[in-house]
Amino acid sequence: MSSSKVVPPSDHTLEPGERKPTSLKKVEANRRNARLSTGPRTEHGKRAVARNAIKHGLLAREVVITAGDGEEDLQEFDTLLDRLWQEYEPVGVLEETLVQRIATCLWRLARVLRAENGEIRLGSHGCWSAVQD
Repeated sequence: MSSSKVVPPSDHTLEPGERKPTSLKKVEANRRNARLSTGPRTEHGKRAVARNAIKHGLLAREVVITAGDGEEDLQEFDTLLDRLWQEYEPVGVLEETLVQRIATCLWRLARVLRAENGEIRLGSHGCWSAVQD
């Protein structure tokens, strides 16, 4: 006679994409570990992690990147925003927000094009020689 463990049917089956609830034990362990995490302590460490998410700048929190290799001109962005403000003359919070969004989208689109051109230039030497042969 084999001794197999019988598992009772679950009260709730998980739907696709649904996550199993986190156990209380795991939540408490996560909280204990979080209290031990202090982040960077030195100025150098703080500066280093401040730009962790910025590589190409597409997901940067700040619209204008003001440090590092991809440094941009804040005055240039302000000029773009001023010109859009004069063009659309927004009235009210919604229109003001939309003009700011337009400026942000145009700025980031220009960044994408610069990044794309840079990548093409970096990789084009081998690529073009293969095409020309």
